[in-house]
Amino acid sequence: MANLSAILIAFGWCGIVVGILMGGIMGMYAFKGPLPAPKGHENYTDLNRRMLRLAHIAFIMLPLISILYGMCIDELQISYLYKYYAVICMMVLSIGIPVLLIASCFYLPFKYLQVIPFSCGLFALIVMAIGRIAAL
Repeated sequence: MANLSAILIAFGWCGIVVGILMGGIMGMYAFKGPLPAPKGHENYTDLNRRMLRLAHIAFIMLPLISILYGMCIDELQISYLYKYYAVICMMVLSIGIPVLLIASCFYLPFKYLQVIPFSCGLFALIVMAIGRIAAL
């Protein structure tokens, strides 16, 4: 059996690195930076620019939640199979939401696919909540 907590914690730190790198790249054109803003990102309030800013934060916060989740998952007194799928779902959530936000900047209908990582995240959080309540 894999050490689910270690896998999810390592995954979370990698996601945070992606979020920080994304912020650094965006900073190259923000506030009249050294690079010109890409088309559709010139104005601070442009939808595409706001979506990228949201994806940047999601690439940091969702992996941070995954790290916290990973710190708690092994101690739950529930089936290993539920924990295994919950960890996979947390990974899908952490990658899916920001990637689909970015994809939506180029083709808006991608936003409708966000129900998939959202549902995965909801499943994972329900597993954690049930496991924590059962431990009371």
